Amino acid sequence: MSLVIRRMLLEKGDMPVEKFHKASVRYVSADAQAAVHDALLEKTFLSDEEKEVMHRGKNHAHPTGRGANFASYKRATGLESLIGYLYMAGRTERADEIIRFGAEYVEGSK
Repeated sequence: MSLVIRRMLLEKGDMPVEKFHKASVRYVSADAQAAVHDALLEKTFLSDEEKEVMHRGKNHAHPTGRGANFASYKRATGLESLIGYLYMAGRTERADEIIRFGAEYVEGSK
């Protein structure tokens, strides 16, 4: 997911490395991904299969000491699991569509 977000930021134009890094972290932090997870469920944007994959990924998350609270970390892990599943299944267009939805959601919540 981080790679796609970084590519999207590069398409917007050149920026200093530090600003680029901070911009990308804004989209791929656990808290941002947890918010996207919730928005996807609220908007009924996902198929039942996609919801199930995201739910299973969320349930397999393990505690981390990286600054995010565990609830956010679990939801972010669920989202990452879904994106990974879609890419591995060859459904890259759908994965990109979900990532774009997430980027637009984070951008709109400035």
